[in-house]
Amino acid sequence: MSQGLYIKLLVITLLIFLNLKNVFADETLIGLNATAKHYCNCLFVSKLNKEHCDTAYDRLFSVSLNDQELIEQLKLVEYTIDNEEKEIKIEFDKYKITSKFSENTGCYFNN
Repeated sequence: MSQGLYIKLLVITLLIFLNLKNVFADETLIGLNATAKHYCNCLFVSKLNKEHCDTAYDRLFSVSLNDQELIEQLKLVEYTIDNEEKEIKIEFDKYKITSKFSENTGCYFNN
């Protein structure tokens, strides 16, 4: 009886720990979303040029993130600016992110 209970508790515990990875936020996705939102706001709302936005981006992430490896990865992220559609597009690894600007709603994520 106690061995069966032990095995059941062990299986339940393993299932909980295996599913915990889904509970924690994906830091890469958060960083990419922040990148898209930053450039959308900087270019389309503030109407600054790309060089000013790049400088502000470097300053923002160097003081707000503790993970130097993530900072370096985010600096390598390439984004596409579509001035006609007022969109920032980022494709990185498995992620495809689009931040779009409209006069009514500002910058928002578009799927």
